[in-house]
Amino acid sequence: MRIRLIFNSSPFQHKSLSMYNRKCPDSLRSRWLNVLFFIGSLSVLLTIYLSFRNVEKEIRIPSLKSIITHDKLTVILNDLDLNETNVNTHRGYATLNEINEQVYKPFGYEVVGATLPVPTLRMLNEPSCFSVFADWLKMSRKPQPAEPPKKIPEHFSDEFLLNGFAGFSEMYFNDHSTTGDSPRNWDRISEFMNYTKTQLGALANNKESESMYHAMNGYRLNKKRGVVIGSVQPWVEVMALKHGAKKVLTIDYNPLTIPNEFKNRLSSILLVDFANEWQNFAEKFDFAATFSSIEHSGLGRYGDPLDPIGDLREMLKIRCLLKNGGLLFLGVPFGTDAIQYNAHRIYGSIRLAMLFYGFDWLATYSDDSEGPIDLTTTRLHSKGLNQQTHYTVVLKKI
Repeated sequence: MRIRLIFNSSPFQHKSLSMYNRKCPDSLRSRWLNVLFFIGSLSVLLTIYLSFRNVEKEIRIPSLKSIITHDKLTVILNDLDLNETNVNTHRGYATLNEINEQVYKPFGYEVVGATLPVPTLRMLNEPSCFSVFADWLKMSRKPQPAEPPKKIPEHFSDEFLLNGFAGFSEMYFNDHSTTGDSPRNWDRISEFMNYTKTQLGALANNKESESMYHAMNGYRLNKKRGVVIGSVQPWVEVMALKHGAKKVLTIDYNPLTIPNEFKNRLSSILLVDFANEWQNFAEKFDFAATFSSIEHSGLGRYGDPLDPIGDLREMLKIRCLLKNGGLLFLGVPFGTDAIQYNAHRIYGSIRLAMLFYGFDWLATYSDDSEGPIDLTTTRLHSKGLNQQTHYTVVLKKI
């Protein structure tokens, strides 16, 4: 530290200094200079110490953004005590260490942040986009029964039920693509553009779908290009257009007929064709949107192959399509982890962590509030076992 003494040239100042010099012996003056030097040095050391403390704090607070380098990751993993955090499951509370060892690691993940209500994970060996789509195509070509299985095959039980940490109840549907629900009302898009959010939400037979409208209103899509997964009726597409989207591609199991007046803004592609041509779409989209779709993937309800990680595959596929920083508007049933077979999954703290891998969780929206809500652990598990609420979360690819 440098100390500058600046003296005014006035006679008073000169006189005072002269008097001080006559009255102060050299030893006293030297002692005062030593004190000033000590204080200055202490200030410098304190500043350096506080800077290191701030760096330490940044390393010790895990988040998706802070986990960048291997060195930081190692520090975070070493500092975590997963036995200090409990996770709410259908059979009571379990430590995050139990979940990490019995669920996440067997599924290829690992906890790097004891964040609430959803832990932060990394993948032990993240697959390439080529592998993600190749594996999906391989699964899709497996022969399927004429009717969806009414029970989870025993050899799949542990994988579907997260090694016993996901609840189970029966709720069976046969919505095979050849007999079940099929696309409709795509010729009414012009009419739907004049619908209110309540009318659009009603097309999905679920008021909770209004949460998608609120999310898109909170994160506007002005001049953005996006993709929608799993539409039966074009209500998500219309919401996107109403919130400024420039172009929207819909991926579906069935061919869709787009009205001529919207062909410059809307298009569609079959799921199989899309998987074969994925490289033409990789990292091309500013946003993706899906509501009440991901939770069905791999349960066989729609004639799709049984796949315990079908929903996780879908999330990896979506991530491959988004640009860095691209947004995902994701609507799924929230609650305590469970499967109502073969209807849908319910997402609690455990599976949401795997679903959110590779994304930063920005906000959560409900149907009863235009602004974002605080999805606490209490709110997530508030409805009890095998009960659920659809929310729409906004995620950002990282």
